[in-house]
Amino acid sequence: MANKEVYVVPHSHWDAEWYFTCEDSHILLIENMDYLMTVLERDPTFPSYTFDGLACVIDEYLAIRPENRARLAALIRARRLLVGPWYTQCDSLLIRTESLIRNLVYGTNIAGHFGHSMNIGYLPDIFGQHAWLPAFFTDLGITYCVLQRGIYTDQLNGDLNFYWRAPNKAMIATNYLYFGYGPGKFLSAQPDYLEQRLLPILDRLSAMNQRTDKLLLPAGGDQVLVNAGFPATVAALNRCRAGYTFRLASYETYMEAAWADTDFPHIIDGELVGCQKSRIHRTCHSTRYDIKQQTWKTEHLLLDQLEPLAALAARQGITCPARLMDTLWKTVFLAHAHNGIEATNADPVNHDIKQRLISVERSALSLINLLKKKLSHPITRQLGQANLLVVFNTDVHPLDQPVSAVLFTRNPHFTLRHDGTSVDYTLLRQAAMDGGKKVVVTAQGEKLEPVEHYYRSEILFPPFPMQGLGYQAYVVDEENPAQPGRPVAPTSATYIENCHYRVTLEAGRLSLEHLRLNQRIDDLLTFVDEGDDGDEFDFSPLESEHPLRCNTFSLVATETGPLVSIMTLSSVLTLPQGMAERQAGRQDQPLTLLTRLELRHQEPLVRVHHELHNTMTEHRLRVQIKTPVERPACSYADQGYSMLRRDTVSRYVPGWREAGFVEKPMPIHTLENVVCLRGPHCVFGVMTKGIKEYEVVPEENSIALTLFRSVGLLGKDDTRWRPGRASGINNKVVHTPDALMQQTMTFDYALLLDDPRTEEAGVYRAVNNYREHYLAYHVQSLNTFEERLERFTIPLPDHPAPAAAMHLAVDNPRIFMSMCKPGTDNALIIRLFNPGDTPETFNIHSGGEQLIHRLNLREAYQETLTGAITLAGKQYLTLAVCPR
Repeated sequence: MANKEVYVVPHSHWDAEWYFTCEDSHILLIENMDYLMTVLERDPTFPSYTFDGLACVIDEYLAIRPENRARLAALIRARRLLVGPWYTQCDSLLIRTESLIRNLVYGTNIAGHFGHSMNIGYLPDIFGQHAWLPAFFTDLGITYCVLQRGIYTDQLNGDLNFYWRAPNKAMIATNYLYFGYGPGKFLSAQPDYLEQRLLPILDRLSAMNQRTDKLLLPAGGDQVLVNAGFPATVAALNRCRAGYTFRLASYETYMEAAWADTDFPHIIDGELVGCQKSRIHRTCHSTRYDIKQQTWKTEHLLLDQLEPLAALAARQGITCPARLMDTLWKTVFLAHAHNGIEATNADPVNHDIKQRLISVERSALSLINLLKKKLSHPITRQLGQANLLVVFNTDVHPLDQPVSAVLFTRNPHFTLRHDGTSVDYTLLRQAAMDGGKKVVVTAQGEKLEPVEHYYRSEILFPPFPMQGLGYQAYVVDEENPAQPGRPVAPTSATYIENCHYRVTLEAGRLSLEHLRLNQRIDDLLTFVDEGDDGDEFDFSPLESEHPLRCNTFSLVATETGPLVSIMTLSSVLTLPQGMAERQAGRQDQPLTLLTRLELRHQEPLVRVHHELHNTMTEHRLRVQIKTPVERPACSYADQGYSMLRRDTVSRYVPGWREAGFVEKPMPIHTLENVVCLRGPHCVFGVMTKGIKEYEVVPEENSIALTLFRSVGLLGKDDTRWRPGRASGINNKVVHTPDALMQQTMTFDYALLLDDPRTEEAGVYRAVNNYREHYLAYHVQSLNTFEERLERFTIPLPDHPAPAAAMHLAVDNPRIFMSMCKPGTDNALIIRLFNPGDTPETFNIHSGGEQLIHRLNLREAYQETLTGAITLAGKQYLTLAVCPR
């Protein structure tokens, strides 16, 4: 292998926004793309240019330059301009797995429509790699992967090419960009550059590629303009006879050539979060918590509510505009783009990101209101009842948990009936509402007339059995309130309990008991605050600070009812105002935290809600949750369709700085929904709604959730856990006062304490229940503002509909739904997964004769399935369920 080939790949890494705004990058995109197309069209010796694996640039460019559509398509079709498979490159550890899949599906479809989607799962810069990406790439027909971040050097086996393997054992041929995506950015044949910069890099790459004589040299950078002189530079380098042969190429041509004559045997498994050569920024997962929380809310609305409701509506002949759904998803992808969802941006950028998510939330709520209304009114025609509560199950499994609903009635007392049978319910809250005034037009002019007041009631009730995706109606009877609900009532008790747990406040300390397992946890919750001398990218502790802790609570209220018991507590942490006061040891600012603990009837969860108003700066607040698991060696957190095992102590921490790590490899991780510890006597889990970062503290038998970080800088040089330059921009200090998080915040999570034999399916089932896959709608005319479109007149179906319907059900509780949405020709598209280790067999029921087709991730037909379906352990399946 004396004469090695260097594949020089011209490219641009395209951040849509960062320390600059999307308006800046849109204008820059037009200029760069105009010039790039001209360069490629005029110079046939410039073979190709990679535009960061993105398809969103097609949409953005053609929105301004529609006249260049044919030119752009010709270059993409000829594989001279390489786009896709992403719509936007997203930071995959902070979003729902289904959002990750959709991003890839939209990207490959859009790029493919223009002639070619790059055959590379391209990951040049995102902060850590999702364990399931090899499976998703291969399911989309992608052959190769190229990535930068996440690899520890000792994971390699003499080669930068290896197989990357997902939990379902799907593998993809992968290349690791050891020097990142920019070692050839300033490529030159000048002797000084050649001797001092280029050849040492190539010699190092040669030593790290023992099984191939083909080396990959990315030649690009952030928002770079194409270097039209690259063909001449490569020719000049070849004339230098430096021991290497250079050629302009693409990632596709490199991977095809490198893997054509060598089968690299090494396999690297799962999630990639190594931070030896490239930074991962593990603690930016708690930066701008408000954006993380809004992402959770928006994804929950789209995936757990709107799309399944749209699927249900489609079976009733009611459509949801597909192009509008495309627009919503693309807007979400723009918010999920690299740096975006991490929130490591200037304040104006983070403002735009959050507003995109809020905008999608508003649209989703409007569509949900529209569909609920269109589905419910035909039921009133069938039953001849105008005062109905309709409950929609948006899962393919039975709805077997208490349902919360909001009702508006003239009478404070009412009975809920299902098929003539009274339904017990708990009245959580009730308020008298002023009806306001209405305008009446008379011959004498407009008059204002008062509208009778009414009542707003929040209730909780056990629904009648619902086996799968469907709905059922309840009559709200105000005329004969024979069995009104029982309200939650205040008590003087210092404990709450259900059939699973007892939570007790004693001498200001909080304890949790599992009644069946005879397990008790004292000092259940502790708030821990410490200074944060870092930036938006990374937490940085103070060198000699002792964190401030609070594990004492004062009782505010205890309320109990037939279906729920609630305990509200207050805690006060006395903190420094900012970094100067912290370093001076002055602690005189109270931070009051309200905590609400909730136990629902027969539910094996402790629901926890915190609320606070932060006025302090430059600090990190965590809640440390004590567990019965002593000195846990590992945690298990969900990612995609399985639980990942992670060590609680990193073997790379000792000597990390001396070993040249670019970041301290702290065992701080992300969770998609849940993290668990397992011991000989129990499993203990924490599931969250928007809290994404955790660390297990084994010496304290606890799980620490990072609630939020308060930092005022985008970047900062030489922090304690991240030596050297600031990440990203290095010649300007960007202040981020919004990231100080001086605002009111809420936090929600739930605790699960269960038998040690509890398997992955049991944990996922608890997550599903906590996420709440249902919707409720009250057909009424008293309140027209609670739901977004209620005050507007819309066309409603004029046909009757039955009081209950079921359209899709899966009969195995160990199989879970990742998504359900309407397809073409009245099909329902569902993605199911089995998180366990063993195969599971199930049947699909849809209330009539059906055809079931297996699809790939692009929803292309693969085969028709008949009879019972078996799904292997740690595997997923995409299906189309079609009526015959």
